[in-house]
Order: sequence, then C-alpha cells, then structure tokens
Amino acid sequence: MNRFASRFALLGLALGIASVAPMVFAQDSSAPANSDSAAPAMRQHAAPDPQKQAARLAKHLGLSDDQTTKITSILQNRQQQAQAARSDSSLSAQDRRAKMRSIQQDADSQINAVLTPAQQTQYATMKQNMKNRWQNGHGAGGGTDNGSSNGGN
Repeated sequence: MNRFASRFALLGLALGIASVAPMVFAQDSSAPANSDSAAPAMRQHAAPDPQKQAARLAKHLGLSDDQTTKITSILQNRQQQAQAARSDSSLSAQDRRAKMRSIQQDADSQINAVLTPAQQTQYATMKQNMKNRWQNGHGAGGGTDNGSSNGGN
C-alpha cells in the first residue's frame, strides 16, 4: 500500500507540474511582447526608421552627405506612402501587396538615380543579399514573388 501511495503522489506531482507549466511559459512568452524593450524592435521591423536606413546605406555604400540627405528624404516619403497603403481599408490584401511593391520599386529607382554606377552595383548586391536572407528565413515559398521589392528595407 505504501508503494501505491508513493506512485499516486508522484502521479499527482507530475500532473500538477504539467498543468502549471503552460501558464508559466505563457506568462514568459507574453512578457517580452509587452515590454518597452521589445516594442521598438517590432516597430522597426514594421516601419524601419528612414534615418537609420540612410545611415546604414551611407556606411555600406560610402555616400556623400548630399546623397545621404536625398536618400533620407526618399526613404521618409516611402515610409509615408507605405503607411497610407497599410491603413487604406479599401484595398484588398492583393492590391495592398501590389501597392507596397510599387512604392518600394519607385523608391529603389529614386535611390539608384542618386547613386554613382559603382554604388548602384553595391546597392543591387545588398538588396540581393537581403532578399536571400529573407527567403532563407521565411522558406522558399515565402518570398519567391517579391522580386526586388524586399531589398531596400
């Protein structure tokens, strides 16, 4: 009987732990999403800061101050247009994707107009590398139709 009681107690303990574990993990996983440190990272992914993007391009492409200023303006305009497209509830999901792709392609064309031929080559390589990383991170089917629209982000 003593052996039966210990097994029963062990079973009760295991069930108790199993029932509490999901609540503990649920609290842990929701805490970062609500914390102030995680929120900017999520916003940055959704709407990257044009100044930071321009600074990154300036560093990688060796942009002049004038080029950096022009590209910052292009990226700010792109961000405003993208936000307007995201908040346009009259667009279907497919139309919204097409609009976002068009906005990105327009911005890329404007950026290329500011760059020297050597910088254009570097920029194209950067965009391709970013596209490859995105596709590898999201699976082969996740980004096959994005073309060059994903590269400037």
